[in-house]
Amino acid sequence: MSVEEALALYWLVVAVAVLSVASVLWFFRARRRLIATLRDVTLALEKHYNPSNKEYQLLGYLVGYKARYILPGKHRVYVLLTTVPRHSLLYYPFMRLAGRRDRLEIAVSPHDRRVAGEIYLVKKGSRIDDAVLRNSAGERLGKLAVREVRGTYSYRVYCSDEALYTRLAEKIAKTKLPITMVAAFPDKNLLTASYELSPETLSDFLDFHDSLVREFTVPKTTKG
Repeated sequence: MSVEEALALYWLVVAVAVLSVASVLWFFRARRRLIATLRDVTLALEKHYNPSNKEYQLLGYLVGYKARYILPGKHRVYVLLTTVPRHSLLYYPFMRLAGRRDRLEIAVSPHDRRVAGEIYLVKKGSRIDDAVLRNSAGERLGKLAVREVRGTYSYRVYCSDEALYTRLAEKIAKTKLPITMVAAFPDKNLLTASYELSPETLSDFLDFHDSLVREFTVPKTTKG
């Protein structure tokens, strides 16, 4: 082995050792922060909804979870929280470059109210939310008019009711939240919304979601 080859091998070993140490230190620090975020978000959700019954299903190690809350009055809330694997020093930068963000989706099925109409909004360019919406709405999307609206992002809106579009467009234009999807399913009596999760804006998103439920549902005793 030549001197040049020996030096190259030496520096390769040093680089691998440094990267290994950095990865370990990064892992424990990022894991601690991620666990704290999951804990804080969960506590905030439970405080807001005050469920009488709750179920959690972990999606994987530090990936996130699904949850189902049953509230007083028999209302149901479904939660999907997914996180970017920031505890992996080698994987995390690629996820950031790909535009991945922590994501929170909440769906509410009110027991005493019904979703008044069908409307879907999705962030343009979001493959995740577009796939979720198409999986849920299916062929119905092709039967609805397509509009656009500008808020924090640019969005496509699928709707058959101009009044619903106008109301949703106004809400999206006013909010600064990074909303990625809103969907109203009359057949499932379900209203769902998702956004790029940040603990600092979680309470604002919960208020936003509550207002969606109030404004896009009607009491079951009425026909309008």
